[in-house]
Amino acid sequence: MRIAHSSWLVCLALAGTVDATPLEAQAGMPSSGQDEIELTRANIQTQRQEIVQSMMELTPAQSEKFWPVYREYRNEVAKLGDQRLEFMERFANQASTMSDEQAKKLLDDWFKLRERQLDLQKKYAGRFRKVLPGSKVARFYQVENALDTIVSANLQAAMPVAGDTTSQ
Repeated sequence: MRIAHSSWLVCLALAGTVDATPLEAQAGMPSSGQDEIELTRANIQTQRQEIVQSMMELTPAQSEKFWPVYREYRNEVAKLGDQRLEFMERFANQASTMSDEQAKKLLDDWFKLRERQLDLQKKYAGRFRKVLPGSKVARFYQVENALDTIVSANLQAAMPVAGDTTSQ
């Protein structure tokens, strides 16, 4: 019960820190928009690490082994995040005028990106299992999923709807 209650508090805390401005800035102003995206991502990562640390309840020995693997994992996740931002920018630029062929290509690209994200999680699940008990690995992925869901929801809120010509 304590973990479930804490998770909701964590989600609410992070939800208040993430906004949709970076995507809008990226579409409008490449260099300063990119700077704003990087600042927002750095802020989210700092908060994410603090949340993960508080939720994981690691012993000192577990911490010593977990955090280096976590940093490697987050570096690889960031690379996929870059690809996701590129995808979202392409989508935003084509949303109101996309052809059926463009829509198919974007959807196929989205599925491929999601597969790479899942493959990365599976790859690191094995690495995390080498340094933590299974229940802590499961907890880690619970926390990561909750945080990813919040970030994703905020990004999606900033996205135009495909085929919507009323917001041009």
